[in-house]
Amino acid sequence: MHRLPDEDLPHSWRQRVLRWALIGAVTLVLAACSVLQLVYDQAPRYVQWRTNVAHHFTEDQQELVRPSIRRWFEWHRREQMPQVARLLQQAALDVRDPISPELACERRDAYLAMSKQAFAAATPLAAAVMVHLGPPQVSRVQAFFEDLNDEHRDKYISDDPREQAGLAVDFIEEWGGLVYGDFSAAQREHLVRKVMDLPFSARTVLQELQRFQGRYVQLLQDTQAQKLPADQVSQRLLAMLLDGVDPQEPARKAQMQRWVKAGCAFASDLHAQTTLAQRERAERTLTAWREDVREIAGQR
Repeated sequence: MHRLPDEDLPHSWRQRVLRWALIGAVTLVLAACSVLQLVYDQAPRYVQWRTNVAHHFTEDQQELVRPSIRRWFEWHRREQMPQVARLLQQAALDVRDPISPELACERRDAYLAMSKQAFAAATPLAAAVMVHLGPPQVSRVQAFFEDLNDEHRDKYISDDPREQAGLAVDFIEEWGGLVYGDFSAAQREHLVRKVMDLPFSARTVLQELQRFQGRYVQLLQDTQAQKLPADQVSQRLLAMLLDGVDPQEPARKAQMQRWVKAGCAFASDLHAQTTLAQRERAERTLTAWREDVREIAGQR
């Protein structure tokens, strides 16, 4: 027997009530807690999931991983989020006016210093897990890195230099758009030309990634073969991470300095191309993020 139209009304009404109830609940959650807060609170679970994808931990190993990740985020919330809040406050002031390459590099150095602190806090915790890994984890990590590299090639590398620059600008738009909003076609075209002039590219990034990956796999193999203690593993891991962001070997150091100088000039030029409306949006966004970060830092 066919259902009469009116017989569908109670079901449809219930669906609408449930939908609006859900919307109301989500609204209340967001009102009480910013999106950034929600993301930060979920970050330990994401890191745990991502590292498990890379290593395929056993259940016993998971019992070591979970508290280590939790301890690092507790440290980060306590020690680094107040620093992030101050940097965001300064950034909100910076975007009002032109940003010189020198100022861009000064701000980059501040974030680099924070990264080094974060590495130093993370490596002992990571090493305490790494000494318990076995050959299956090494094989899994190698496969994970291969997948990661393939994804990078697919998303950012092309034999056509202009197309590759366009892929890089897609990335810049995705993340820079969070601050400035949408870029115009003219701004995008300008960015493509500037990216093509940079002394580094997505291929360079991949090479650096592969350099670290090879050394990380070697460290895992050495740890197992030589039964290295956790403190030695921590020292080697920290040295690898620092070499990636601030190499001291003369040739690599000079290369990094060229990349950084070009990157700071690029950031300065990108900001110079923005409109007044985009800069005002950037200031509002960075100010809102600062308040969110201050709230996160104040929670224990």
